[in-house]
Amino acid sequence: MMKHLRPVLTALAVTGVTASLAFANPGMLPKHAGYPMTATKSPADGTRTSHDAGQANAVGSEASMKGSSFHDAGTMNMSSDENRMRIKSSKGAGRLPEIKGSMNKVKINPAGAKSTVIR
Repeated sequence: MMKHLRPVLTALAVTGVTASLAFANPGMLPKHAGYPMTATKSPADGTRTSHDAGQANAVGSEASMKGSSFHDAGTMNMSSDENRMRIKSSKGAGRLPEIKGSMNKVKINPAGAKSTVIR
């Protein structure tokens, strides 16, 4: 059984990789100056060899800076939490910090449940 399973799985994997390469969408390539885009022609028949006609080749330090900072806006954590602003000082790992104001009050059994066992 295992003898026949390995070639079948290998064939499926190769087929999947080949299909993903064949149906790749060149329109999904990033559109920024750091991505090298050339309008080269094939020496055999003179057709274009790139999928991005009209875009110039990006070279130089400015292009590499723009390319490296292209995804910065999506990777920065710009969220804010009012509770983080209440922290006065930290006492170290695993210890609660000193905060401004009172601690949060949580009702232990807000719904009046008699048991936590689910039947």
